[in-house]
Amino acid sequence: MKNHFKWGILGTGGIANAFGNDLKFLNGHAVLAVGSRTKKSANNFAIKFKDCKPYDNYLDCIKDPNIDGIYIATPHNSHAKYSLLALKNGKPVLCEKPFSINSVEAKKMIKVASENNLLLMEAMWTRFLPHINKVRKIIDKNILGKIKSLHADHGQNLSMNANPRLWEPSLGGGALLDLGIYVVSLSHLILGVPKNITSRAHFTDKGVDEQTSVIFDYKNNAQAVLKMTLKNNTPCKAIISGEKGYLEISGPFYAPASMTLILNDGTKSFFENNYEGHGLREQAHEFAKCKSLELIESPLMPHKETLEIMESMDLIREQIGLKYPND
Repeated sequence: MKNHFKWGILGTGGIANAFGNDLKFLNGHAVLAVGSRTKKSANNFAIKFKDCKPYDNYLDCIKDPNIDGIYIATPHNSHAKYSLLALKNGKPVLCEKPFSINSVEAKKMIKVASENNLLLMEAMWTRFLPHINKVRKIIDKNILGKIKSLHADHGQNLSMNANPRLWEPSLGGGALLDLGIYVVSLSHLILGVPKNITSRAHFTDKGVDEQTSVIFDYKNNAQAVLKMTLKNNTPCKAIISGEKGYLEISGPFYAPASMTLILNDGTKSFFENNYEGHGLREQAHEFAKCKSLELIESPLMPHKETLEIMESMDLIREQIGLKYPND
């Protein structure tokens, strides 16, 4: 089949590989260029994908005339830098989460995209998965009634030796930016912008948060209780509770998952997970759809919400004292 959407990827790490591999489930999408800081890394990545051209720098990859869009999969601290580079060179951008280090960077990225009439979308891949679409429908149909609480956790045992970038302040490391973004984004999806935020954290010797707990309070007396850690595995479940019952998303909630709906009258419904693949392809499908419609943002992950999430992240960081060189 002829490729109707041709991707250029900046970065050759785990998420870049996962994205490229998941595109194989999606008809008409292909990785045709990859940019890296070294020729060896670019070559090693490119051989995994048919007709993929390797570049030993990011700018040449961005300028490849055959590319329809750029996927930013570099470390957190460079998301804004390379998104802006791509946008200023006329390429629409799908930028990995966290969208940026802080809301100041996010505002600049959105401004440049708008000025150049180019699509810019946060790659919060969970937002585009089938089970999250089902969650939206359950809430929209008022099946749970008024939502009163959300409990969500994201913990992984990510050792410093195996995952060095997550422990480095200069690379935007720490539990909040890498893992916590999922629970914060979910809370914004379900309950919106919090009225008050209360945060506590424990830090590594290098100065990034290894474990953070957050409570979001809302005007309607709803709460979100969110936990994240780099030090140990947790269930990674999410429970959305309303006046009429609750919905439990099995772990990991941020990937394709099964769900159980339990109502106060005893009614119980199970939603099985039959999804094949990682799930990253759903954001690629949404991105290509938005580009074909000549949109500059996705209605499922609009700029306003991306910015609101980054502002919440900023406030959490301020409360726990998490600072980065980019600030």
